[in-house]
Amino acid sequence: MSATDRTRELRSLLFRLRKRVKPLAPGHAGAPPEGTDPVVHELVYSFLVWEASAPLATAALGRMRTAVVDYNELRVCYPLELASLMGEGYPLAVERATRLRAALTEVYRREHGTMLGRLIDLPKRDARAYLEALEGVPPFVAARVVLLALGGHAVPLDAMLHGMLAAEEAVEPDGTIIDAMGWLERTLRAKESEEAYLLLEAWRKRKAPKVGPTAGAGPKRSSKVQGRSRGSETEP
Repeated sequence: MSATDRTRELRSLLFRLRKRVKPLAPGHAGAPPEGTDPVVHELVYSFLVWEASAPLATAALGRMRTAVVDYNELRVCYPLELASLMGEGYPLAVERATRLRAALTEVYRREHGTMLGRLIDLPKRDARAYLEALEGVPPFVAARVVLLALGGHAVPLDAMLHGMLAAEEAVEPDGTIIDAMGWLERTLRAKESEEAYLLLEAWRKRKAPKVGPTAGAGPKRSSKVQGRSRGSETEP
């Protein structure tokens, strides 16, 4: 199929989705906790959406925020502990937790704190390169933060969304996710990319499996996680 045909299929799919689903709101991650860097908040939520869905991510984030005081405390959790907070059956829970912890740890090392606000003032290309270079960050996560937290031009795709689009012949089925993201960003104008992504997430919301809603929930901890001090400036 030619690129022209794929563009037509993509446009047709987005047209149908506009009639069938309500796009998610740009701020569907919810407001960041008081005193929390909003870019880090979107980074954490993006990790939870990756290869999952927005409803699963929202539920998992709620459990995490009940169990830890802030994202710096989240940074020093062990991966298995993080995975348990996500909920029973959460997709790729241990890998996701390991990646998230690695990314937050590198942010802390680079910025001397759990904060990414300075990316807002960087050129969008530089901000995306920064995020993509963080240990453990999938391309989907970096692109999603650029799109929704930094206002840049990106179309986040993970394997699940790529497969859904490929089944509709809206992207090349044999190409890589990176290739598909690049093609989508060249095909969709900057002002179209946010709506397109939010429609795709609403579409995924209808298809994604559910996981246990309460697994891993626990009492809020006020000072320590697995024996590590919440406010410690030492590396885990």
